[in-house]
This record gives sequence, structure tokens and C-alpha cells, in this order.
Amino acid sequence: MIFSTADGAGIACLFRDGRDPLVLIHALGCDGSMWDDVIAALPRERGLVVPDLRGHGGSTLGWRAPSVALWAEDVASAILGLPIERPVVAGISMGGYVALALAAAHPGLARAYAFISTTAEPDDDAARARRAGAIATIERKGWHAYLDGTMEKFLNPDDEKFTVRSRQLTVMFERAGDAGLPPTLMALAARPDRTPLLPSIAVPSLVVAGSADTLIPPEKTRAIADGIPGARFHLLEGAGHLTVLERPRAIAELLATM
Repeated sequence: MIFSTADGAGIACLFRDGRDPLVLIHALGCDGSMWDDVIAALPRERGLVVPDLRGHGGSTLGWRAPSVALWAEDVASAILGLPIERPVVAGISMGGYVALALAAAHPGLARAYAFISTTAEPDDDAARARRAGAIATIERKGWHAYLDGTMEKFLNPDDEKFTVRSRQLTVMFERAGDAGLPPTLMALAARPDRTPLLPSIAVPSLVVAGSADTLIPPEKTRAIADGIPGARFHLLEGAGHLTVLERPRAIAELLATM
């Protein structure tokens, strides 16, 4: 399904009616299809809301520059516009930033959260410089050059399915492309510090990291669990940054407990 926003964006969203709905929010350069293997491992009666964030997949940008807060409002609009109540919201990496923004702006909307391979901290100066360099690379050489230079940060190169997962990631990045990636990177560089929010999250929360994640080291993800009262932390041994692609069955099993 596609829903339209007031600023002219078209947001593509998979919706499956069912019990205990899950909202699944994807990572940078990806789209809702990154959750396909997770969805296949979930019970078929589980409800689903799987958006493509604006600038990704089948969604368009609209006239406003994207931001983490704007993506969160798009997700909130989808939740409020569908026949579901208080879903579990799960976000990986950039999707985790969106989930945190959703918790800040709509504290009663979700009944639980899963924060996967993400951090509550903002970019520091070095990270913002890296994003600026990535934008320059895309503008000069295209999205392929950016992805080729970061593939082994997104995925563990020692994983037995690295080649297969690399192809999946390439297909999704192509859909985001040279138009969607630069404004996304700018939005991520400008995101606020969500660390002060963590103690106020008063719903069950799961935090997941990959032990081989070099993009967001596990200790940064674990800090979310340390900050949220009663949060559970789970470390996936040998998994890189995009744990949803590398360990879909394990992610599904964890989400099934929520």
C-alpha cells in the first residue's frame, strides 16, 4: 500500500493484519525488504507494518528534506492510520534512530521496542566528516562507489553468506540510489542525542547487537539497554552490523518473545 503525506511524499508500506503487530523499520540504504527473511520465520498470524522510509525503496521524498524526526512522523502516521493498537516497534541502525524519535514524540504509541545494531548517541565531528565524505563520493562517482567502500562495515566479510547478503544489499541500495542517499546521510549527521530519553522509556525493550559490528560497536548498542529501565540485551556472536540480514532467524526468535 502507498499513503500520501501532506508534503507530497508517497510512503510505501507493507501491512498484514494480525495479532500482536510488529512495526519493522529498516537501515540506511535499505528498505522494508531487508526484513523478508525475518518475516518468513515469524508466525503467519503476526501482524506487520513494514514501511519504506522516504527516499528508500518504493517511497518518494516529497518537498521537505528528510530528517529522523520526519521519518518517525511518517511511521506514526502509518500506525495511526491502520487498524492496529500499540504495536511492537523494531528498528535496525537508522531504523533504531527512527524508533527512538518515535518514542520521544509519541511515548504511548508502542507497547514495546526492539533497538537493533543502533545507538542513542549523535554523530561526533569525525562521523559527520565521514558522512560528508560519503556524500561527496556519491555525488562524484555514484552510490556504487560508496557501497563498495562500506560493504565490509555493513556485513561481516567472514560470514559464510557474505556474497549472498552483499547482493541483497546492492539491490536495495540501487533503489535508494543517488537521489535518496545524500539527503539521508545529511539527516543522520544532524540527528540529536537521544541518551537523555532512555530512562523515560517505560515499556519493555529489547536491545540487540552483533559481536563483529565495527560500524556501531556492541558497547554503544549495549548502552541503550543500560539506559532503559529493565531492558534486555542480546549479543549475536559473529554477526556484523546488519544483523537482520545475517541472522534473520535469531532476530525473528527474539521478536517472537515480544
